[in-house]
Amino acid sequence: MQWYPGFYQLTHDFSALPFHYSELRQSIKVTTSLAGSCCRLKLTNRYGRQNLIFDKVILADNSEFKNSHQIYCHHQEQIVIPRGQFLFTDPVLMPIHAGQSLYIQMEATRPQTYADFASTYHPGITNATISRGISAAPSFNNHWHSRKGWFSLESLEVQTDRPVFQIEITGDSLVESGMVTEPLIQYFNRQFPNRLVWYQTGIAGNQLMLDAPVEEPLYETFGISLLHRHQLQETNSKLTLAIIGTNDLLLPYYSRLIAEQNVTPQQLALGFQRLRYQCRLNKSKLLTTTIAPLRMFDTANLQPSEEIIDRQRQLLNHFLLQQPGVVDGGTLLTDHDTGQLRYQYDFGDHLHLSPAGGRQIAKLFIPLIQHEIDEKSR
Repeated sequence: MQWYPGFYQLTHDFSALPFHYSELRQSIKVTTSLAGSCCRLKLTNRYGRQNLIFDKVILADNSEFKNSHQIYCHHQEQIVIPRGQFLFTDPVLMPIHAGQSLYIQMEATRPQTYADFASTYHPGITNATISRGISAAPSFNNHWHSRKGWFSLESLEVQTDRPVFQIEITGDSLVESGMVTEPLIQYFNRQFPNRLVWYQTGIAGNQLMLDAPVEEPLYETFGISLLHRHQLQETNSKLTLAIIGTNDLLLPYYSRLIAEQNVTPQQLALGFQRLRYQCRLNKSKLLTTTIAPLRMFDTANLQPSEEIIDRQRQLLNHFLLQQPGVVDGGTLLTDHDTGQLRYQYDFGDHLHLSPAGGRQIAKLFIPLIQHEIDEKSR
């Protein structure tokens, strides 16, 4: 029997823009892709400057937390996560089936600062809500335009003796928002139940080539580049889905430090080749997509900076389409009358995807993922 994540979403570094609460109650809905009779939680405090203390953590199969299971760590109800570290809770005996939604509630009764943060927008497989007091029972928001964030919960692991196929889906906010991951995970939970593990490691603002600029706290939350992340991490994923590159084109027009480094489309192309090589070293195959149109301004016509970005985007997409494992999401999402992101696929800011846009990208990836699963099963 081995432990694998039935649910995994990276908590990333918000120490530059931490959250302060005198009390905290957070509820998180997760959907497990694995079945089993025993589970545990992975809780993180990698980026905090002090120990984090949760006075009560419970797990249930319903959002009202009826008949919930108390979560312990080293047989203690109060769970202390040391600064700079993570921990696994004690196992809980609980029957779980693939595709099931589970609910975790975490309470802290003292003033604390929280720096390990994760979030989503799509509420289908993951949702979260936070209250500044422990007396109120916060309700979930099911609108996909609203951000749902939580702290310190990175995974729910399930004990299983079945072989699993591990997939990492990584990149920027197009991944973190859940618009692509939700239809992918839902589809494979139905078609291949209890066989896949998904590592969701997207970071809003993340770039392929350059680490986050340090000009202001928000930028610092964008994280080190995907290339640097993949150099540092050890992964057993057989497949890596990367949705990345938009911020490499966009951030030079917001960040002086990024602009000074002047990454060209040709250098970005080399970056994708390097990412493919890093995946190969990790015995993982890379799948990625071309980049959809984007806008910086809500005007009728492209502004000069937007015209430059669009030319760079098209040059990069031309290169990507000559590489293996690349789907043409950029073309699929484009309104060919205007050259811009189709209205129905637009989140509303002309940068991010709606659920309909996410489903279109997922449909392109599904046959490639199925092929890889079939290949590994032979």
